[in-house]
Amino acid sequence: MKPARHHIRRRLLIIGGCLLIALVAATASVSTIGLLPPSITPRDIEIGGAATRIAVDRSRPLISDSAATGYDYETLNKRTSLLANLMASKPVMTYIAREAGLRPSDISAATRTTRLVQRVFLEPDSERRADRIAGQSKRYRLELRPSQALPTIEVFAQAPSVAEATRLADAVVSGMRGYLAELGREQQGGPRKQLQLEQLGAARGAVVNSGVRSQIFALTFVLALALSLVLAIVTSRWILGRLGSSTTERPAPAPPSATVGLARPRDSAALSGRATRAAGDWPRTTRMLPWMVAAFVAVVWLVPFNDIQLTVNLPIDLKFDRIVLPILVATWLLVLATGRRNAPRSRLTWIHVAIGAFVTLAFFSVVLEARTLNQTLEFDLAIKRLALLAAYAMLFLVTATVVRRSEVRAFMTYTLVLAVIVAVGMVIEYRAAFNVFYWLSERILPGIFEIASADSSGVDDIGRRFIRGPTQHALEAVAVLAMALPIALTRVLQADRLRERVLYGLAAALLFAAMLTTLRKSAFIAPLSVGATLAYYRRRELIKLAPLGVVVALVIPVVSPSALSQVVVSLDRSKLGVSTVSDRTADYDAIRPDVWTHLAFGRGYGSYEPSTYRIIDMELLLRLLEGGIVGLIAYVLMMLSVVAVARGPIRARRPDDAPVALAVASAAVCMLVVSTLFDVLAFPHVPYVFFWMAALLAVTTGARPQSADPALPALDVASPAKRPAGVREPAWSS
Repeated sequence: MKPARHHIRRRLLIIGGCLLIALVAATASVSTIGLLPPSITPRDIEIGGAATRIAVDRSRPLISDSAATGYDYETLNKRTSLLANLMASKPVMTYIAREAGLRPSDISAATRTTRLVQRVFLEPDSERRADRIAGQSKRYRLELRPSQALPTIEVFAQAPSVAEATRLADAVVSGMRGYLAELGREQQGGPRKQLQLEQLGAARGAVVNSGVRSQIFALTFVLALALSLVLAIVTSRWILGRLGSSTTERPAPAPPSATVGLARPRDSAALSGRATRAAGDWPRTTRMLPWMVAAFVAVVWLVPFNDIQLTVNLPIDLKFDRIVLPILVATWLLVLATGRRNAPRSRLTWIHVAIGAFVTLAFFSVVLEARTLNQTLEFDLAIKRLALLAAYAMLFLVTATVVRRSEVRAFMTYTLVLAVIVAVGMVIEYRAAFNVFYWLSERILPGIFEIASADSSGVDDIGRRFIRGPTQHALEAVAVLAMALPIALTRVLQADRLRERVLYGLAAALLFAAMLTTLRKSAFIAPLSVGATLAYYRRRELIKLAPLGVVVALVIPVVSPSALSQVVVSLDRSKLGVSTVSDRTADYDAIRPDVWTHLAFGRGYGSYEPSTYRIIDMELLLRLLEGGIVGLIAYVLMMLSVVAVARGPIRARRPDDAPVALAVASAAVCMLVVSTLFDVLAFPHVPYVFFWMAALLAVTTGARPQSADPALPALDVASPAKRPAGVREPAWSS
């Protein structure tokens, strides 16, 4: 009784200390804590915003001047754009600051281009981006947006309070009038030659980041609590292990009579059979959680969930997957709390550590840059992206604790079947210009969901059709199918019967043909990374894949005619200068200011908005931007940890886990390769599939419980040397 109370007291002490640390850290993130004398002063976190509109006209209104020849609204609109750029210049900002009662150095001003030009001209280069970064630290900001069709300018002001933001917005018109009047006197121009500015109503203001204080507090509290708990658990176990190893004596060997009940393999096999039939393996099981996991995986593969939005405004995007996943997680927590024999069990591997490190660093980067992100009004964006990253991690954690080792092969087969269904749908989309996944979603889901349309007949700027299946982008479809491809290829290598080889070979050929329907160069690069991984680990067995080449050569012209030739043409050297390639190379120089400003931990996970800055077509560059060098290393190690964990089973060549390890390792290499081709974490189908397959490998290679039934005797089966003579490893130990 006393040792039990001692353990409970120690755990309560650890939890209480961790809660205290988390509370102090969260309070310090939103307040200034003083020691002498003790005080807590809230920080100025809330930001005020104000907006107004300015009309630009000639000295004699154009609409009432019947004699105005050769002067139209288009000309006046161009002069309005020029005037908006002039307002953001330093000479004009001196007059605006004087009217607002501020110093010119306290104000950052920028003009957003709104005229219809190509996006490449709107994306900031390194010089313009460096200038914007220098102005982000200023608490007073102005943004001027000239209208596309009318001679008007929209003014948006930001300040520490609503009153200051309103005063700054109103000062733009008076400051610009003062500058134009002074310029007219210097150039001896009369008032009739000057453009007239008219403010269309007083500026209106409001708090633009309400609730951010509680969000920063909660995010910091959760992160500090998780880190302190992990550190406390690891430290306590290390201390107890050192104390136990120095004080514990070796137990005396058990008498022969004590091992009589364990030395009967037939009895063990019988008990194992009864336990398996009682619990059941998926899909022949009555356990609810494996079926819920399978249902969610079907949603990931077959539903265009990222284009399905619930029409409710909340701090996080209510996409379809973020509605279904909480139901799975809540059920998992309830079953976990029961502590029954079939409750989820943790199997810690290096994959868990790598994924946990990446997710933790992502949260830490946002907490570290919370003040800057709040100043630039990008904190809400980072919170939404963190919620999506947490969804990926929760799928991994739930799968790794729910799925049994004996169920992994069935779930791998299930994944391949879903991938084949996606491939068939993409082939139909290629041949009939009809997306069956979006069509079914519109017919099945109720009206409370808003579903985007899919134009399968449209083309991009270089003439490629939008073939995407249930995903948002063709590259996303290629990536998920390429990660499922090694399942079919490893089954071909493993199969002994001709029928199985033919079926899995046809599945692989269909997946490859579906990837080619996207007409993307990635349709060659992604499968090539899978083939290279298989060739590295199974060089001698590659001869078995030789007939597969014949099958592919016969299937592709029938399933996706002319697709192969178009992809081959796109790989020609003369075609590598298209915008999809040149835009990627332009990103390297353009992101230098952001990288050097936040070199170690980045500007905050999910805070780089492509519509505001520029589209980064490479996930590795985004990880460097948002997570710094540390975040990039953690992201790469997340994939490499999968390959490292898979090496043991692959080399052991056990028929039950070697094919799983080889398929998942190939998928991890593919994930790393496609991360150099596009921003994979922005397209959730890809990370969901990767985390799902990584969880199956973690189940296969993780520490296995010694007994599936508490009624069965425990037996140390770690090594043959520790087992009594004549006792074999029981079947139920796996």
